[in-house]
Amino acid sequence: MKYIHLGILLGIFFFTACAGTKTATNPNAISDEVSASAEKISAENDSEKIDIEKSKTEISSSSEMEKSSSSSVVGFDSAEKIPEPKKSQPMDSSKTQNISTEKLPEENENVRVQNVADIYVEIPRLAQEALSRADSFYVAGNLDSAAVIVEKFSVLNPLWNEWQHQAQSLSEKIQTNRTAKASELERTFIDLVNANARRADYADVKIITDAIAESSPNDSLKNFADSLLQLAYARTFQKVKSERDSALALAKEKANFDFAEQKISELIRRYPDYIDTLNLQNAILKIAAMRQENASVSADYWKTHDPQKILAEAKKFAQNKKWNEAKSAYQKLKTSNLRGDALRGIEEIENAYCQEKRQKATQLFAESRNKKSNAQEKLQKAIAELDACLEFAPDFKDRKTVLENKNFLQAEIK
Repeated sequence: MKYIHLGILLGIFFFTACAGTKTATNPNAISDEVSASAEKISAENDSEKIDIEKSKTEISSSSEMEKSSSSSVVGFDSAEKIPEPKKSQPMDSSKTQNISTEKLPEENENVRVQNVADIYVEIPRLAQEALSRADSFYVAGNLDSAAVIVEKFSVLNPLWNEWQHQAQSLSEKIQTNRTAKASELERTFIDLVNANARRADYADVKIITDAIAESSPNDSLKNFADSLLQLAYARTFQKVKSERDSALALAKEKANFDFAEQKISELIRRYPDYIDTLNLQNAILKIAAMRQENASVSADYWKTHDPQKILAEAKKFAQNKKWNEAKSAYQKLKTSNLRGDALRGIEEIENAYCQEKRQKATQLFAESRNKKSNAQEKLQKAIAELDACLEFAPDFKDRKTVLENKNFLQAEIK
């Protein structure tokens, strides 16, 4: 009997002594070093973040093409809001959920762990049940059956040693893999910081942040990577906008439509993320419209005519207040390599012409207040002066004011 009790005590001692294995490394410690580096680097980017945010708040929302050739030099509203990158960003892990109908191992990890029996619960339970049965056999006087159960604990001893060896080997492999992943993640973050330092384009930075997202970093690292991605998006937005405006200015100022169209097409190829936000396709249409307008005068015309001479004539007409002749000359110059000078000249004579007409309208209105004059006739003439301005300069910058003045004069007519 004492041997049976001794075997039971040894079995219990054996299982309680061998139940533990080497404690695994805390997963949250993998990226601690990277987190510390990220916080340090984040401070170095504060000034750039402030600049980007300042530019975003100063820019009002508009991305429409210009409605006339005299509004914006580049054909777009210069106040364009920097939009946020598309929501399908690398930090959004949901983008991988529909890749396959078969769940990936990482996605099912928690479910599998819940379904697998807990060895720290099940093994002691089975051992205790076995020992309880052995004790029951012993109490009942069935010593042979009790002895068979107790002897099995001795048989399990070498198996348990093998299981411990396998668990230790697997633990070492897990730790090695974690270390490798942490090292790889750190290198990727260094690549991200370097890309930000050299002001890399958004597409290049996005490739790196996609790789970081696949490594499942903690929230702090994800937020840091996302902040650098936002900076890259805003930087590239300003860069592409500047190049687009430069191409449109080239078409508008120099009538170099082929090269301008080539530059816009190159932007569309290199920066697909900004095709919609910066209306790059509309820029192509704008250049085509300017090309069509330019085709109204044969290219052969300028082989026999000097644009500089025509420009001098236009300026002389304007000085002599021969507005129609000046405008006609400037319109012709819009098809030459002096297109920019022509556009500015048209704006100048339209402003001068309208100022002259508005002054006359003001004078006629003042005369209509004289009781000895024909007020109705004076008012009609004043309105005619304003109509002349609106007809000659349909894109006059103060057109709204002219229309308000006209409406006022019409209300004065009884």
